[in-house]
Amino acid sequence: MCIIKVALAGRIPARKSVPPFYHRYRMMLDLTLNRSLSPTGRFFFSPSGFRLAAFAFLLILLLLGEAQTGWSSGATDVPEDLLQKMGFIVFDDREKAPEVTGPSISGGILDLEKLRGRWVLLNFWATWCVPCRQEIPTLVRLSRQMDGRKVVLLSVAMDNDPDKIRHYLKKTPVDYPVLLGQESHVDGRYIGMGLPETYLIDPEGYLVGKAAGSRDWSGPASIHLFDALENSPSGIHSPRKDPS
Repeated sequence: MCIIKVALAGRIPARKSVPPFYHRYRMMLDLTLNRSLSPTGRFFFSPSGFRLAAFAFLLILLLLGEAQTGWSSGATDVPEDLLQKMGFIVFDDREKAPEVTGPSISGGILDLEKLRGRWVLLNFWATWCVPCRQEIPTLVRLSRQMDGRKVVLLSVAMDNDPDKIRHYLKKTPVDYPVLLGQESHVDGRYIGMGLPETYLIDPEGYLVGKAAGSRDWSGPASIHLFDALENSPSGIHSPRKDPS
């Protein structure tokens, strides 16, 4: 992995151990029970106690229902082990993918937001980065295997000199879009301490995870992962960052 010296403008969110709604409903339930318990402990034998017990039961059902829709079943229908086999750090709190827009090496303007409706593999690299150069042929093979499917590759070359990128791509042609990173608007939260870095973005435009360093994107583990993504329901309900 190539080390680069950059000032971090922010970080993509890391994992959390519990969903954000857990503490909110736990507090409500504790408050309900504390107010309802009598000194003699005869909670269920008073009319008010019975009503409060029913309310607490409804809160528990609501908690379980929200956990299923917003946490477990909604974390995409792809098991995390498939992502982890490819070395992804999976984000539990999902945020909208930061902006990436600018000129492509072949002309025209590329905009990450226009790729909604498809899974996006967003790869950051540079011509001076040896691991990046080793990784690119595997990305080319993956792109060909994913042709016509709901998975698209978007590459961002971070070289200062666009001519170096053009020269390199003449010798090593790619068949997926390459954006000129230094001439584009790329949110600083994408930039870590080295290259290559690759992000997976779901069809709704939310970050799913990050893979740091070079890997084989055309191997069986990768194909298994992207086959699963391809066959997942279009209405993905990824865990979102709690606005509160």
